[in-house]
Amino acid sequence: MKQSIWTRDFILVTCINFFLYVIYYQLMLWSTNYAMATWHVSIGEAGLASSVFIIGALIARMLTGHVVDILGRKRILVLASVIYLAALPLYFVASEISLFILVRIIHGFAYGASSTAAGTIVGAIVPVARRGEGIGYFALGNTLASAIGPFLGIMLCAGGEYFNNIYECIVIAALTLVMSVILKTPEHAATAEEKEALKEISFSSFFAVKALPISVIGFFSGIAYSSILSYLGAYAQSLDLVSAGSLFFIAYAALSFLSRLFTGRMLDNYGGNVVMYPALLCLMACLLVVGFASGPLYFIIGGILLGLGFATISSVGQALSIQGIPGSQIGLATSTFFVMIDLGIGVGPYTLGAAVPAFGFSGVYFLAALIVFLSVPLYYVLISRYGMFSVRWMKVIQRKTEWQEEKKKRRSV
Repeated sequence: MKQSIWTRDFILVTCINFFLYVIYYQLMLWSTNYAMATWHVSIGEAGLASSVFIIGALIARMLTGHVVDILGRKRILVLASVIYLAALPLYFVASEISLFILVRIIHGFAYGASSTAAGTIVGAIVPVARRGEGIGYFALGNTLASAIGPFLGIMLCAGGEYFNNIYECIVIAALTLVMSVILKTPEHAATAEEKEALKEISFSSFFAVKALPISVIGFFSGIAYSSILSYLGAYAQSLDLVSAGSLFFIAYAALSFLSRLFTGRMLDNYGGNVVMYPALLCLMACLLVVGFASGPLYFIIGGILLGLGFATISSVGQALSIQGIPGSQIGLATSTFFVMIDLGIGVGPYTLGAAVPAFGFSGVYFLAALIVFLSVPLYYVLISRYGMFSVRWMKVIQRKTEWQEEKKKRRSV
């Protein structure tokens, strides 16, 4: 008999994650437009104002992944949610670009800590045998947020009313904090050796080596996705297709939702290769279609392909990153995967944005498509070639993990 996924706490942590990401994605697009309109900075500088958020998130993810399972998952989630809410009013008083960037870093730190804690909690809540399916539903919150957030960012900025975004985000962050407080979280009982290990600083203290191969793929996918996240609004505006930009995110949300009905189960039943190769190709096709855009239909098709591409990569990648990981390192593996995705999203706007003056926005999307194209053989070399994440390998890891959990329970009795 299958264990249930849809428990009270699973629903709560999924909603928490969704709201965290709505604010993140909404303000990523908003910050670029706001910086250009308020301080008349260049596209590259506006991209930097957007991407420094990720710098704060990266620092927080590495620190949180190192300590979350030992110091307490709920404790870190609640504390980070408080900071996430408290940082929002600071945008009102950021009177120059340097202060704005500082606020973005602080806000990014709170986002990185809270989202890593939420990802760790769901990895502990979902039954091992249904992790692909469960994390797929959980990650649907990320995906819907990445569609709804930018949509809100565009619509609420209409007429130059930029602070409408902040008012709305304060309400969402307050709701997130309330849900974090009432969430019941499974905690890892840390041993004396694990507490002592917190004092040791090494590469393995901040990165789960087993999660690195899929995390590298996440990094390049993040670079490609950043071209959508940071520049689609300005690109659509340059084509006089602002409404088409909104349709893009609606199509993205719809297909992301539909894909969750089968990609998680495909992962559990057939392995990662069956899902990851088509997802990478869909992401590449999305970027090519957007690069050639000349009308609303291109944006709609691009949104559909992104829902089948990046949305699948982010959720399936998270599930794959914790396969075979002991309970005490779920947070570290989760952190490793999202650190690499966030790093890609962080460096993407600044590096790809530098190509806009020479090649225009279309050239940026063609360059991003090339990056995804090259990640396909990289996936083969790092993962598929050696049978990693094949269905047989995943079943072996699943049985081993279940045996370890059962052994731990017998010891505690």
